[in-house]
Formats: sequence, C-alpha cells, structure tokens
Amino acid sequence: MSSSKSASTSDQETPTCGRCLKLGLKCTKSFKYRFHRESFASDQKWLRTPTDLTFVDETQDSMKSESPFLPDHTTNSVHSPSIANTVSPDLTASEWDTFRARSPRIQRDISPQRALSDPSPIHVSIDSDNAKTTRPRSPMRREETEIKTLAPVYVENAWPLKDPSEALLLRHFIHNLAIWLDLCDPLQHFQVDVPRRAGTCRILLNAIFALSARHLSRTGDYDSYASNMYHQECLKHLIPMLNDTATVTDESLFAATIILRVLEEMDAPEGDPEGHMLGIQVFVGARDPYSMGGGMSEAAFWVGLRQEIYSAVIKHKSVQLNLEHCLVDRSIEPTSDFGWANRAVIHCADVLNCCFGDLGVSIPHWTDLKERCDSWKKLRPPSFTPIFYREADRGKREAFPEIWHSHACHIIGIQHHMLAQILLAIFNPKIPRLGGSRTTALRSMEDEIKDCLRDLCGIGLYNRWTPPGMFTASMGISLCGDRFTDRIDQEALLDILARTEKDHARPTAALQQQMMTSWGWE
Repeated sequence: MSSSKSASTSDQETPTCGRCLKLGLKCTKSFKYRFHRESFASDQKWLRTPTDLTFVDETQDSMKSESPFLPDHTTNSVHSPSIANTVSPDLTASEWDTFRARSPRIQRDISPQRALSDPSPIHVSIDSDNAKTTRPRSPMRREETEIKTLAPVYVENAWPLKDPSEALLLRHFIHNLAIWLDLCDPLQHFQVDVPRRAGTCRILLNAIFALSARHLSRTGDYDSYASNMYHQECLKHLIPMLNDTATVTDESLFAATIILRVLEEMDAPEGDPEGHMLGIQVFVGARDPYSMGGGMSEAAFWVGLRQEIYSAVIKHKSVQLNLEHCLVDRSIEPTSDFGWANRAVIHCADVLNCCFGDLGVSIPHWTDLKERCDSWKKLRPPSFTPIFYREADRGKREAFPEIWHSHACHIIGIQHHMLAQILLAIFNPKIPRLGGSRTTALRSMEDEIKDCLRDLCGIGLYNRWTPPGMFTASMGISLCGDRFTDRIDQEALLDILARTEKDHARPTAALQQQMMTSWGWE
C-alpha cells in the first residue's frame, strides 16, 4: 500500500499490491496499530486539543501519490507548503504566472527559480535515493483550500488534439484572430501564450474554438452550431467563477473573457453587446491597480480597454473600466512605440469620458485634453510617420488618401488619436453660440472632422493586413459619417463598412442603414 489512505482499497497482494503496481509506486505496508487501554490517575492533567487538526503522512510514496507530477530523480525545494502538492518543478515562467494568479495570497516575491531552488525552512526535497518530506504541522491554510477549488479549471494537457476540426479552429485563432488582440503587445501574448495556456484550461480552449468557429461561419460556410456549442460550454463554467475570489484573479480566465468579448462584438446587435463587459470589469477590479504590470494580465487589460472604447464610441457613452492603474501612462516621457500607442488609447478613453460623462464638458477640462492631444502628435516618435502617403485622386472617384504604416501599434495609436481629435472638435465648448463668428467656427470644425475621418479611413483601407484598422475606421464613421454630403465620400464610407462586415464578421448593417438615412438616400 502506497499510503494510509489507500489501505482500505489494497488487494493485499505481496510484495506489491495491485494499486501500487498500476501507479508504479513503491509499496510501503501500513503500520499495524495495537490499541492499549490504559488507566490514568484521577488528577491527570490534559492538554487542550486544537479545534482543527492536520494529519501528515511523511512517507515518500504518499507524497508522490498526492503530487504525481513531481519527479523522483531531482532535488528541488518549494517555498510554500500550500503549493508543494500542486506545482511541478518543471514549470515555465509563464506557467508559474498562471499558478501564482490562481492563488493571490502566495508571496509575490517568489519567482519560478527561487520557488524551486532556494533554501527555505519550509520545503520539499526530493532525492532518488533517500527521499524525505518536511511539512509544517499546522492546520490547513486557506490558500490550500482555494487552490483545490480551482481543479475544474485546469486539466491534463490537451495536446495533441485528436479532432482535426478543433485543430483547425485553434490554428485559425493563432494565425488570423490573435493578431487582432496583440496590436500593442510586443510579446504577442494572445498569439503565443494563450494557446499554450489553453492546453490545460478547457474554458480558455472552448473560448478559442467558439470565436474561431463564429468567425469562419460569418466569413465562410462553417457550421454556426459549433460556435454556439463551444460558447455555451464555456459560459456554463465561466459565469459561476466570476463570483469566486480565487478565480477572478486567474489570468487564463481573464483571457477567455476577452476572447468571448470579441465573439460578442461579432454578434451585436442581435445579442447583448455588453454581456461580458461586466466580466472584464470584475477581472480588472480584482487586481491591485498598482501591481498589475507585466504578463498576461497587462496584455488582457489593454485589449479589454480597446474593446470598451469600441463599445463606448458605437454607443456614444463613457468608458466603464477603471483607468487608474499602474499600467496607465499619461506622460510624454520617452518610451517605446508600443507605449506611445497605449498613451493614445488612454487619451481616447479620457476624451470619451469627458464628452459623454455625467459632468459635461467644461472649458478647463476640454482645454487640458486638447493640449495633451496636440502634445502627443508633436512629440510622438518619427516611426509613427507614414512610410508612404498619396493624396486621394478625386478624378478617379477616390475619397481617401493612401497611407501606409509599418507596424500595427502605429496604426492603432494614430487612429485612436484621430478619434480623440474628432470628439474634441465636435464637443468644443469654445465654439460661439451666437453671432457671425459661429458660422466660421462651425465651418472650421466640419473641415477638421472630415479631414480626420478621411485619414482614419485611408489608414484602415490601405493597411488591411491589420484588420483592426478597419474596425477603428468604422468607429469614426459612426461618429461623424453623417456629416458628408458628397456622393463620392458617402459611397466610400459605405464601402468601408461593407468590407468590414464581409471580411471580418463585424456587424455594420445597422450603421450602414443609419448613414443612408442621414444622407437622404431613402
């Protein structure tokens, strides 16, 4: 028998019982206990027994049975007893991040290397010749209980997939959809890290399958039933976890929520376009806003913010996410191109909150945002300059300039900056309400708005290798496309919307109808 808890199920075979033979464990017979019925003096003093007791089996095979992934040929140390039975010594850095997110109370200064190698007064050492286990003799702590409740989230590695249709869906996500999310992420977490995490997180894997199937069903002839099936299976397990303090800090589940949000954006307006925005807010709110930097959480935060901006622009409302995070940088200090792009995204969110917030647009607030907008454009790196620019040829019925950029982060940064410019122009509180100067100011505002939208659409149209450029162009059209009176411009704007829906499954039919109605086409 490998441990005391297996004694009752032993088949009593010798020298190795059937269970140990099946598991490949050394069979250690349990001790035979003899109960002694002793008598004690009437004045015997007894110690008070703690309410909670933890019984520890310190045999080598018991420890291996509880943690079958620990090898018997290496020597390692684990810093915390609560993770001794859960963490494999072969964890990669990203896998350690996943595990650590699952148990937020575990010390934050433990790195994969330290946790598995540093000496510690509480450790598990494993040696092939003489294995010994040392564990604290204390009641089970809360961290251990919380980790065990997460067992349904993580399963044995699913690779390689057995179903070729599921393999196709995974590959479609990696090659065609993850790039939508990794625009400002130099480490490409959704293309690289998310598929790796999905191997052991079925909820995340089902989210990937659901999104890929939905996209293929909208852009091709893939069966839409598959997407619905994976979507419902994912929600069945994910939604209850949003109320669990242990799971709302899990990075893999955060990523799954982000992916499901993309699917919902495809489904709007038939479904509720904000069904998972609450989930995103829960995941963001569950983290310390000043210790969220780095890794999958940071990548998911930026994607979630862009998703909320998309919703805010389309619905003409403020941004619902908390923007007071250590990730949020509103400075103009030197940083990477990715950092500059994210500053533009944050600025766009700030402008939306000003324009559609409850407090209204005050002149001081608007002026501050306008100055920040101008500073970003003036001080951004030269790499944000287009690598090619050609004016639109109106003689050829071209409405938009041809603008090429070299990287997706430049496109997303400049386009969000342009969205902010458009909003600031529309909501300019300095425009006179009366008098002759009002007409001049309104004409100037209209020209600025139209020029911005033409550039915004030109960037999206001529950089279709990064589809979100078309999504952002559609956002701009929803803000001010109705202001165009020239038929050439109107047809070109409709073409942007039609391409976005046909090629990328983003629903724009309702917006197309709104534009045609505003132009008097019907």
